[in-house]
Amino acid sequence: MSVKMIDRPTISQTNKEYSIYLQEYNILSEYKMLCFQDLKGIYVIPSAQNSLLWFGVQFVRQGIYQGGVFRFIIALPQNFPDGGCPKVTFQTPLFHPLIDPQSGELSTSWGFPEWRKSNRIWQLVQFITKILTKVDIKMNPVNQEASMLLENNFEEFRDRVKKCVRESLDKVYNPPMMDDPHYIVFSLYNSELHDSVKREIYEPKEEEENKALGLSWVQPGSLQPFSKPEAR
Repeated sequence: MSVKMIDRPTISQTNKEYSIYLQEYNILSEYKMLCFQDLKGIYVIPSAQNSLLWFGVQFVRQGIYQGGVFRFIIALPQNFPDGGCPKVTFQTPLFHPLIDPQSGELSTSWGFPEWRKSNRIWQLVQFITKILTKVDIKMNPVNQEASMLLENNFEEFRDRVKKCVRESLDKVYNPPMMDDPHYIVFSLYNSELHDSVKREIYEPKEEEENKALGLSWVQPGSLQPFSKPEAR
């Protein structure tokens, strides 16, 4: 008796292209949601060459890591939005209980024990800010030394953290670590380049000033009614 093989449907080129299109749409949607969130001191942008790779920089504004400027990369799974939690890897060395001291990878299980389809990338970005603002001794550590010092010798832990902060500032203006147009780069202030931009930001345009005044018959700087001359 011969056994008939079951015909398995093949994935057509059209279906593959549609899957890629759908994935790109999901990624674009995620980035749009991120942009609408009021997340302070953190900047994230997808790579120009690979939308599954996102570049980020965290400016820590409070807490023990305050003043630090830490670079990181978010790597989305190849089958995103499936495939579990995106991987976060810090490019700037960071002494923290949740960050692997060798690879720089952040353990996300503290914030996301299980990554669900309802979870969003902006929530992961928010988690990055949270773990650098407040360090909890209850965290399940991947850096045992950092965890031990945090619990038993806070002064030593603080000194190690401050060293990371200083080193991060020393590396702010380093050349890009990756050849990508979207890699976030910082340069020293150049008055010839930046003064004009600064003026545009801080000095309102004349039409904006007039708009802010609204309809009024009072000359600016005067309290006398009908003191404003008519426009001719």
